[in-house]
Amino acid sequence: MKAYLTVGEMGQMFGLNVQTLHYYDKIGLFCPQMRNPETGRRKYKFDQIYQLATIRYLRKLGYPLEDVRVYLNSRSPVHTMQLLKERSAALRAQWQELMRIDEAILRKLQFMEKKQGQIFWDGVRRVTFPERQYIPIGSEEILYMKDSFYFYPTIAFYEKNLKYFGAYVSGPDMGAEEGELPEVSESTMAIPKGDYLVAFHRGSYDEIPSHIAQMRGEHADLCLSPLTVTFNIIDQFVENNVDNYITELQIQILEP
Repeated sequence: MKAYLTVGEMGQMFGLNVQTLHYYDKIGLFCPQMRNPETGRRKYKFDQIYQLATIRYLRKLGYPLEDVRVYLNSRSPVHTMQLLKERSAALRAQWQELMRIDEAILRKLQFMEKKQGQIFWDGVRRVTFPERQYIPIGSEEILYMKDSFYFYPTIAFYEKNLKYFGAYVSGPDMGAEEGELPEVSESTMAIPKGDYLVAFHRGSYDEIPSHIAQMRGEHADLCLSPLTVTFNIIDQFVENNVDNYITELQIQILEP
């Protein structure tokens, strides 16, 4: 075995490019033991492979370079065991969060596939719904800071001059049985079960209030909830042209 390795040989042994090793040298994390003062060519002593192997090990565990540096300067069996326990706990928590996000994405995908498989009728129909669950978000000013906005179908609530939002998490069009609720990290609220007037709106969200007013005007003989619930089916996440947005409008019919 060679006593010294070039940068290229060291990189090939560990699957690292030369630029990475140069960077490690620059920040003082992993430096060659020999450097030609005239050419600047670097050479590593062979037993430096153990230090680089440790660096690669910690990087594969997900540690940032600064934490790798601290570890290299304070290695001991006790410290290493504690480090691994902490990292294992962090990875498990990260895995659980990723699985929760994956479940949310699959439910949103199922919602979109099921809704797009429908024939979006013109006019208004009467439809019976079970109770459905959503995560309350609030006003549009805070909407875009909420993770639930990105992972679940968006609900917008219109009530007189108010408009606020929620994230749809459970219902028959989300592949959930009545009463079934996925594990979510935020508290949920219910959309009441019952009969609803349902219409599909095509186009910009700005035109939705006038569409709601039209629905209410055409069914003034019914006792209607003051709240209108709307579900984004085709929205800005999947369609570039606002004229192609499709939103489902629902107004609950109350007992007189």
